[in-house]
Amino acid sequence: MKRHGVFISYSKKDTKWLDYLRVHLSFLEREYKFTIWEDSKIEVGADWRTEINNAINSTKVAILMVSANFLSSEFINNEELPALLTAAKEEGAHIFPIIISHCMFSDVDAISRFQTINPPSEPLIIMNEGQRDALFLKVTREIKRVLSTGIAIPNSTTNLSSIEDLKYSFNRVNIMSIFFENHNTTGLSIKEIYKLSKLRKRKEVIRVIHELEALALLNKTKVENLSYYKLTDIGYDFVDEHIV
Repeated sequence: MKRHGVFISYSKKDTKWLDYLRVHLSFLEREYKFTIWEDSKIEVGADWRTEINNAINSTKVAILMVSANFLSSEFINNEELPALLTAAKEEGAHIFPIIISHCMFSDVDAISRFQTINPPSEPLIIMNEGQRDALFLKVTREIKRVLSTGIAIPNSTTNLSSIEDLKYSFNRVNIMSIFFENHNTTGLSIKEIYKLSKLRKRKEVIRVIHELEALALLNKTKVENLSYYKLTDIGYDFVDEHIV
């Protein structure tokens, strides 16, 4: 069976985090016609077990929204997870865990072997809004990458989307290079980065910085209520190897 969809496994108690994620994923549904499924799509009166099994059988990417609520759910552990793990093992489905809250994720052998989108020590609940948006953007781009492999999407927005992606990649490389060139400083403020980058819009700088911070490539320190950013060791090594 051809796998082309996305299945989101989550606890009902974490619905607000699902709602945040769905805002970002709606772009993929609209522009690329990818099928993104979670149980709110089950219609009243439908055979819910069959609906879930059908969704899992067409899943190419499974997003696990992991929290203490998720790990304590008997339905998730007895129904959804075994089927999704089988799809990963036998059919090559991708498993993307997102850590919602501090929990025993690292002790659960069945899922801890999968690379998480964010470190277990940095769950969504301790992130600010910008960091969460950067993380959900990362998820969206990863899903697009996986599902777009070998798929041609002839629509009028494709070229525009490609140009925007290229522009964003350029901005990210530009800003990473600025941090690399100024790595001996105590850090750079957003105002300083904006000035050095010569970008037209300040929000473009902020967007990149929040993403790099969420990826653990930047550290943030505060001095008298002003934030300063600097490359982490991981970020420095990444720039040294891939950009400079």
